[in-house]
Amino acid sequence: MNLVNKISVWFIAIILLVTPVSMYISYTSIKKRLDNVEIERLKTVNNYVINQIKKGETPANSTQGLPISINVLNGKNLPAEPEIIHTCLEDNGVSKNECKIQINSFANIDNKIYKISSYTYITATKEIMGGMLIALFWKLLLITAIVFITARILSKFILKPFHHAIDGLQKFSIQKKERLELLPTSTKEFKKLNEFLKTMTDKALEEYASVKEFSENASHEVQTPLAIIQSKIELLAETEINENQAILLTDIQNSIDKLSRINRSLILLTKLNNNEFLTNKELKFCTVEKEALCAYHDHLALKNITLNRNSEKNVYVKIHPTLAEILLSNLLSNAIRHNLEGGKIEINLTKSYFQISNTGLPPDVPTNELFKRFKKSNQSQESIGLGLSIVKQICEVNNFLVQYDFADGWHSITVYFDHKEINKPYIYINPKKTTLNLKA
Repeated sequence: MNLVNKISVWFIAIILLVTPVSMYISYTSIKKRLDNVEIERLKTVNNYVINQIKKGETPANSTQGLPISINVLNGKNLPAEPEIIHTCLEDNGVSKNECKIQINSFANIDNKIYKISSYTYITATKEIMGGMLIALFWKLLLITAIVFITARILSKFILKPFHHAIDGLQKFSIQKKERLELLPTSTKEFKKLNEFLKTMTDKALEEYASVKEFSENASHEVQTPLAIIQSKIELLAETEINENQAILLTDIQNSIDKLSRINRSLILLTKLNNNEFLTNKELKFCTVEKEALCAYHDHLALKNITLNRNSEKNVYVKIHPTLAEILLSNLLSNAIRHNLEGGKIEINLTKSYFQISNTGLPPDVPTNELFKRFKKSNQSQESIGLGLSIVKQICEVNNFLVQYDFADGWHSITVYFDHKEINKPYIYINPKKTTLNLKA
């Protein structure tokens, strides 16, 4: 529910809570006022008749045709106050829509006690309440319609800077290096919001430029001395050296290669964090997968690994070509590096997911920690501990989901291309068993 609807609903709820109380107060006040007015009027009429009798006029002339009765009472006790009788009984002949108010006034005139009675009819309580309820219904209906209509009209003007700011944030991209443009507003809260958004986005652009410059400088500055060291080692290897020196040079060369891979991987992670590989085009993923398998054909042969591939045709995925190659390369190299001599690799590709499984020893760390940077199993010291971290980062950038499972001596990594497909049944091939199982 948007802000305008919430404000409207709260406003209507307050009216619904306050209106019954105000209606009850109004009803009580109106009913009491009507009764008091009629009672005072009848008392005035009775007093007028009493004064006319005191002047010597006959009772017939005093009433002047009004619904007033004059009776002479026996006795000497004179009531101090007029008697008020309020009757709303249908069986007495009174209309169900009216109530009768009768006032009996008493006077001692010439040693005679006179009882002067006058009456009138007023609207019954339920009729007043019914009229108020009908008025209340139309009042609430009118208020509700006006609130919802005017709220939407006003929101186009009052909330226009807010909606413009939201749209600007949705379109804002660090890679475009364009500053956020916001509409000027006279609303204090929106002014503060605009100032905060401007400060935040400007700072993000500056930090992005700084990080990008650092990564580019780091790549250049680190790779240059590494290349020099590597060339010097190659020249040194061509000279006369003994066996121990050759071993030391080999260790140095391996360390340099590892350091170079770490540097390239960290730079790649930085670029992934900065979203430098965004794309709106779909890539034929099955073709990239086939090319990656061909590139690792020699690596598979060196460890005598058997590869079984089950791939659907025309599998298109929205991913940058470079990221697709890196993703498949890391997964394949990981499956080969952590495999057994003479082991197996199973690959399954559908339009919903990509799954790669390989035989191997149980991992030395929990599987959910293998996606963290520099987290690796001790089975392969050649690993730099960034391969699966890069895989996870690529999946996050492209809104994929990646899962790691180990069971029955098989390591399985599954990349889901669409989160909606996760809760649907899919065919999971257990490489150890040749049967097909449905896994939800």
